[in-house]
Amino acid sequence: MQGYVSFIDKINKAVKYIVSAMFIVLAVLVVLQVITRFVIDYPLSWSEEISRYLMIYIVFFGAALAMRNKEHIAIDFLVEIVSAKRKKVLNSVILWISLIFAAILFYYGSALTLTVVNQATPTLQFSMSWAYAAIPLGSLLLLLNTIAVMIEDKQGKTIEGGGAQ
Repeated sequence: MQGYVSFIDKINKAVKYIVSAMFIVLAVLVVLQVITRFVIDYPLSWSEEISRYLMIYIVFFGAALAMRNKEHIAIDFLVEIVSAKRKKVLNSVILWISLIFAAILFYYGSALTLTVVNQATPTLQFSMSWAYAAIPLGSLLLLLNTIAVMIEDKQGKTIEGGGAQ
């Protein structure tokens, strides 16, 4: 089980670099779009489309990383008022719900990605499946990270608000 958690942490390290690179490209594209639109008065038609798809990938991959580090926004009122034993059960139920959600999202996201293979993006004319692939990829990472959190919780390695770095 520890091997699985270690493997997921290595994947997450690579995903952090990918998300960081995507974020840098996104920032550069947005600045470039502003400059070309308002200073040069010749907007780039493709930068907005790429920026939109980069943002989608950043959100889906970031959600998976947030799950691993237990940094998702939460209303923890109920968790704080229950006993320690019930808190553990409640956290387990929350993780199982997250796992089921990620599995459903992966299944339907994969089906949706396959459905739009023959559709093209408006400006760049590449397959929409590249844009929609963020759903199954991100949800798969979310699923794998939820399992890693469940394993650590089972082993008693719960760290509030900051799992593996």
